Amino acid sequence: MLKKSIALLALFATTAFACEPTCRHGVANAFAGYYGPVIRLAVDDLRAPLVASLHRAVVPEELEQTLPSGPLRLGAEKAVESALDNFITQASGRPLETGIYNVMFSEKTEYQPFKGDCNASPRRLTRNMPRIGESWTMEECEKMDYICGNPPSICYFLDEIKNRIVKNIQKQLKEYSSSSDNAILLRGLANSLRQHVGEVMAEFGAGSAMDDPLTVRLLNAYLSNAVGALDAWLQTDVEKLCKKPQHEAACNGFDPAIKIEILKWP
Repeated sequence: MLKKSIALLALFATTAFACEPTCRHGVANAFAGYYGPVIRLAVDDLRAPLVASLHRAVVPEELEQTLPSGPLRLGAEKAVESALDNFITQASGRPLETGIYNVMFSEKTEYQPFKGDCNASPRRLTRNMPRIGESWTMEECEKMDYICGNPPSICYFLDEIKNRIVKNIQKQLKEYSSSSDNAILLRGLANSLRQHVGEVMAEFGAGSAMDDPLTVRLLNAYLSNAVGALDAWLQTDVEKLCKKPQHEAACNGFDPAIKIEILKWP
C-alpha cells in the first residue's frame, strides 16, 4: 500500500503542475488578443483591390437608365467596408482563439501539443510550479528546451508557436474566402452587396426590382469580380502574412509582453 501511495504521489508531482485547461484557455486568449490586429492588417490589404474589382463590373445598360453610376459605385464601396469590418470582428473572436488553442494544445493536429511530463532527466527546473502569487521566471523560460506541458516550455518555444498561429490564420482566411460551408467572408460580402445595392435602388424608386434578372446579373458580376480579388489576395497578401516589413510591429512587437503573460500562469 505504501509503495502504491508513493507511486501515485510521484505521478501527481510530474503531471499535475502542467498548464491545465484554465491556463491553456488563458494563454490562447492572450495570443488571440495580439493576433486580432494581425487579421485586421491582412484584411486592410484587401480593401482597395476589392473595391476596384467591383468598379470594373459591367452594369447592364437597362439598369444604367435607372441607377446613376455615382451612387451605385458608392453603394458598392459601402458594401465592402461594412462586410470587411464585420468579418474582422467575426474572425478575431472565438474562431481565432479556438484555432490558437488547437495548434498549441490539441492532440488532433499535425503539431506536438504542449502537454505532458516536464521532469525528463536531466531536470531543467528546480520546482514544479511557482508559489502562490509568483510567476515563472525568464530564466526558467530559457531552460525549458523541450515541448511539455508547463508555461516555461510554451515561453521557450514562442517562435514556433507564432509560426503555428500564422499558418492557422492563413488556413482560416482561405476557408473564409472560399465556397466552403465556413465561407463567412464571401457570404458576408454577398449579403452586404445585396443590402447596399438594394438601398441605392430604393433611393431611386427601383426597390421592387431587386429580384429582376438585370439586378441579379449585376450582383453576380459584382460577386464574380470579388471572388477574383479574393483569390489574388490569398495568393499574395495572405501568403506573405507576417513577412512584410509593415507587419513587423504587429506580428513580433508583443514578444516581451506575451512571455510575461505566459509565465504568470502556474
